[in-house]
Amino acid sequence: MRNEELISPASGKILRFDADRHMLTIFMHLHNVHLTVAPLDGVVTRITPEKGAFKPAFIRSADVNTKNTIELSTAFGNVRVVQIAGFFTRKILCDVHVGQQVQQGERLGKICFGSRVDISVPEGFALLVTEGARVRCGQTPLARKTE
Repeated sequence: MRNEELISPASGKILRFDADRHMLTIFMHLHNVHLTVAPLDGVVTRITPEKGAFKPAFIRSADVNTKNTIELSTAFGNVRVVQIAGFFTRKILCDVHVGQQVQQGERLGKICFGSRVDISVPEGFALLVTEGARVRCGQTPLARKTE
């Protein structure tokens, strides 16, 4: 039942889970692969690039950094994958377009060098990872459907 698991859209380390926003934060070190993939099957409904700062991605104030938000409509609700530039990063590549159907694990884009990915966790999913856990892009389940 892999498609009932929310897989990691990026390789790196879990920094935190914001329960109020249902948002997981993954920090990608310079040595990680910086691809981002679809965490669930879905359709791209919106892509929102935003210019901003280039603070170190592992600090909370990096929320104001340059970012690209990819919104997916899935069978379990809407999911946001936010590609966030880091201190060394100056480029975010988006490989999908609005209306595109994506399969779980399919490439969404790439963030060049150290950066961060935030992912929203749909209601009815239980977390399978904890702060500090190492995750692998397209392989590590982050959460599983419980209802």
